[in-house]
Formats: sequence, C-alpha cells, structure tokens
Amino acid sequence: MQLQVQLANFLMDNLVQSRIVREFAQQFMKPLHPHLIYHQFQQMHEVRDWQDLELRFLDHLQPTLAIYVDMKCHKAAGLLEEASREQLYNQHYHWLIHGNVSEMDFYNFFAPFNISIDADVGYVKEVPEYTYSNSSVVYASFDVYSNGRTIGGQLNMTASYAMGCDLSGCESKRYLSTLHLRSKYRNREELTDVILRVATVVTQRPLSCPDDQLIMFLSQENDTHIDSLARFGFHLTLILRDLLHCQMKFIFSDSWSKSDVVGGAVGAVVDQTADITATPSLATEGRLKYLSAIIETGFFRSVCIFRTPHNAGLRGDVFLQPFSPLVWYLFAGVLSLIGLLLWVTFYMECKRMTWGWRPLDYLPSLLSTFLISFGAACIQSSALIPRSNGGRLIYFALFLISFIMYNYYTSVVVSSLLSSPVKSKIRTMQQLAESQLTVGLEPLPFTKAYLNYSKRPDIQLFIKRKIESQSQSHDLWLPAEEGVLRVRDNPGYVYVFETSSGYAYVERFFTAQEICDLNEILFRPEQLFYTHLHRNSTYKELFRLRLLRVLETGVYRKQRSYWVHMKLHCVAQNFVITVGMEYVAPLLLMLIFGYILVVFILLLELAWHRYLTRNKRLTL
Repeated sequence: MQLQVQLANFLMDNLVQSRIVREFAQQFMKPLHPHLIYHQFQQMHEVRDWQDLELRFLDHLQPTLAIYVDMKCHKAAGLLEEASREQLYNQHYHWLIHGNVSEMDFYNFFAPFNISIDADVGYVKEVPEYTYSNSSVVYASFDVYSNGRTIGGQLNMTASYAMGCDLSGCESKRYLSTLHLRSKYRNREELTDVILRVATVVTQRPLSCPDDQLIMFLSQENDTHIDSLARFGFHLTLILRDLLHCQMKFIFSDSWSKSDVVGGAVGAVVDQTADITATPSLATEGRLKYLSAIIETGFFRSVCIFRTPHNAGLRGDVFLQPFSPLVWYLFAGVLSLIGLLLWVTFYMECKRMTWGWRPLDYLPSLLSTFLISFGAACIQSSALIPRSNGGRLIYFALFLISFIMYNYYTSVVVSSLLSSPVKSKIRTMQQLAESQLTVGLEPLPFTKAYLNYSKRPDIQLFIKRKIESQSQSHDLWLPAEEGVLRVRDNPGYVYVFETSSGYAYVERFFTAQEICDLNEILFRPEQLFYTHLHRNSTYKELFRLRLLRVLETGVYRKQRSYWVHMKLHCVAQNFVITVGMEYVAPLLLMLIFGYILVVFILLLELAWHRYLTRNKRLTL
C-alpha cells in the first residue's frame, strides 16, 4: 500500500510538471493527495485486443491526455505496439511508462516503435540504490523520442532527473543531465539522423532532367526572374536544412497541384509522401483541411500590363479642367459685361464727351468691344483705348482679372500636360474582358488552374471573350520575355504574368518613361504564400520555430528582396516628358474647324455684299 501511495504522489507531480490541463471531475486518491484530477482506469486483462485503440479507449476533447502504463501488466506490450501502429506517440498524449527493466532493455524494446519528434513519452523506473528509508522510493525519469523512424530517425533516450517520493509527497533529488536547462524543442532541434522528404516545384526545367541538374538549377543565384518563386522557396529550405543539420531528399514536380489537393507538390504532402513543401503555396480552404500553414514565406501577385493604345481617345478636357463649369460661366459673363461697358464708354466719348480730347474717328461696334474683352483674356492688347478716366479704369480691371486667371490657368494646364501621359480608362478585369484589346498569358500552372476553377463573373467573361476566342492561337500562351516585348512594341497588347518574375523583364526592356506609361490591372486578388506541412505532421512546431528564427534575423527579408520583385519603380524626374498628340490634336481640330467657320462666314459676307451691290445697281 505504501508503494501505491508513493507512486500516486510521483504521478501527480509528473502531471503537474508536464502542464497537463486538469479538469477536476472527481478526487483521485483523496486520502493521499489534495489535488483533484479526472482519471479513468482500464483493466488490461479484460481487453482481448487493442485494435482501434484511440477510438475505443482514448477518445477525448482535451489538448493533451495523460496515459500511465505499467509494463508489469502482461498485455502492456500489446498496448504499446498498437499505439505505435496508430501513431499515438505524439504531442497530444503524455505517456508515462513505468517499468523496472534496464535502460538498454527498454531501448531495445522501444526502438522499433513509430515514435515522433514531438512525442511526450517518459520512461520511469525505480532506483533502489538511491532509496534512503523504507518509506521513500526514488524514481529515475527518462525522456524518450525519435526524429522520425520512417525517415531514418533513431530512438533517443536521455536521463532527465531522479525524484524521491514518500507518503507525504515528492521532492527532486538531482538532475541526471542538462535536459532541464533547455526547452523541449531546443533539445530536439538537430535532425542529424533523418532524411527529410521535400516536395519542390520546378516549372522552367523538364522533370526528365537528372535530380542533380534540377538541384543545380534551383541553387543558382543568377537570372532571378526564371522560376523565381520556386528558387526562393528552395533557398529558404536550404537555410532550414542548415539549421536542422539534416539531409533532404527533393521530390520534384512541375506544378503545385492538379486540383486543389491532388497531385503536384501539394498532393505529395497531403498523401504524406513528402514532409514539407519547399515551394510556397496558397492556403486555400480545401487545402487547410489536410495541411497546416506554418509561416508566411511568399507573396503572390498576378497582373495584366499594357500600354495605352494610340486610339485611346483625345484628351481635350485637359484644357477645361483647371476651372469648374460654374467658373467658366462666370468668367464669360464678366467678359461680356466688360465688353458692353467698353461699348458704352466709346459711345459716350464719341457722342457726348467731345470736349477736352480728340474723339475716335468712328464708333466701335458691340462685336468689336466684345472682341477686345476676349483678347484681353488671352493676354492680347488693343489698338482702341478709351480717353476717359472711367474707361481706362474699366481697361485696368479687365487686364488685372485676365492676368490672374491666365496665370492660374496656364500653370494647371502645363502641369497636366507635363505629367505622365494619358492612362487607359480600362481599370478592371470586367472592362478588359469587354474591350477589343488582344491578350496573352504567361504559361504558369497556377494561372491555368485559376482560370479553370475561378468562379468570379469577370474572370468567366474574360475566359469567354479572350481565352476561348484564341484557344487555337499559338500567341495566347507566351513566355514572359516575349510577352513583355510585345507589350513594349504593340500599344494595346495585354500580357498577364506573375510579378515576382515578370517585373525583371519589364525593368530590363522598358525605359524609365515607358515604365511610368504602363497600365496595370490586378488579375487576381493578392494572396500570401505559406510553407505547408501535413496537418498531423510531428515536425510542425519545430519547423515553425526554426523558420521564425529565419524571419526574425532578417535572412528571410534579404532572400525575398533578392528573388521577388513586387513593385515597378517609376521615377518621373529622370526624364523629360513630351506632350503627345492626344493633347495637341484637340487644339489642331479646334483651329481647323475655326478656319472652316471663318471661311464659311467670309463667303456669306461676300455673297451678301454681292447681293446688296446687285440690288443697288438694279435700283439705279
């Protein structure tokens, strides 16, 4: 009975140290221990077989379930073997295996078992040589785990501490190693005995190439625009390999997946033929049912770029934009009023105010005074000047208001004309699908998958109007280099590409001015890329901690800035912008129509003069 009390005290102390969540439902060994804990006993001799162990005996809703197994029971070995087959040695179960066999015998017994790196397994044995009294029992605890037996990991068994327990409680005797000085994963961070299986996407090299050539291609640091996303993820994986001190076997694929979770690199992780994806991928709703996104390792942005076509429309409105319509109306009213006042002034000077100065030889018409007023607004002088002080004050007010309006107007117009040239009014995928522009796409697997599975109405219209109509054309799917060159040489040609690789070609083939002239439409919503593991992967926490370290030290940012181009830089101050025909054409058209109107009026005047002359001759 005393040994049971001591063992119960050790079990309670072990559970407290392991931070097992305690839902106090009933009292465990109430006369012996003050703590409350939910417990369940299972008599092993009543169990005929251990099949469906987790479903039948270990079904729970707690984050972690503690399991105590006494190896003296004759069916304990069968229980432990079944737990190995069902992969129950993981972070969700705290195993405490009690036996009195030697460490070597336990190691040989447990070595074939499928135990994971996140396992919480402890082996406990009594140590008689440390017993100081009849009422005290010393227990030695060992930490047991493996780096992954299915991929070459060997069983690790490390002595942790020795604890003495008596009838009143337990106290630590001494530590048997330095295990207590580090966290769980700090002790298990080196995977020197395993070969991790890594699923890697390669889109710019045929998979028929030897693995060494594919690895050499992904390892190169030149030509960052070629398969940049895959190579970016590959280099991050190499950093992870160095941190874990492990080996890696790369499983190559030419696509992320055939459907959402089937085939490709994603499918390899889903069916657990790979442990991790080297190439970042999207965390879709369907994938998250099978995978866990442990850390953000990329950014996905797909755009449509094109230059404004030459027939994009004339921009005559730029000459009216400095003022609102109300201001234009008021200005025209003021000029008309001043023109009327000038006519009244000239009339008074010619008819009523003939003393003191020489009057004009003729009275200007109302049209002439309106022309003087309009000419002053255009900073033009006049040969007709009033002689009276009041008339000259009218002139002064006319030229002052014209000077102020003219300077403000010209400054706004000049700044508008010298800004970046006209942009297209096509701003959305819906407008692009309804336009007459020709479209080309970069042949990337995720672009084709998006066109096949997207349910957005504008994308469906885009497919119907732009893709299906060119399905037999060889110019629909073009390499990034050729597509970018077509955009440069053919205004109005639209090319769809992924920015991490395509922007490098734009910066190579476009001048600074041409980059500023580009129109850009977001092809699909911007999304983050993540490194994925299987949802039940035992490496999840370890990989997350190591990749967080890469992120915190700035290594990730350095790699991303080198491999991924996310933005085009437009520096308009580095070049002189010329005014295009889209702005000048309205002025030329205005001048042409003005001349046509003038000639028409001149012909009317000649005809009218001839008509009057003929009637006069007939009268005489």
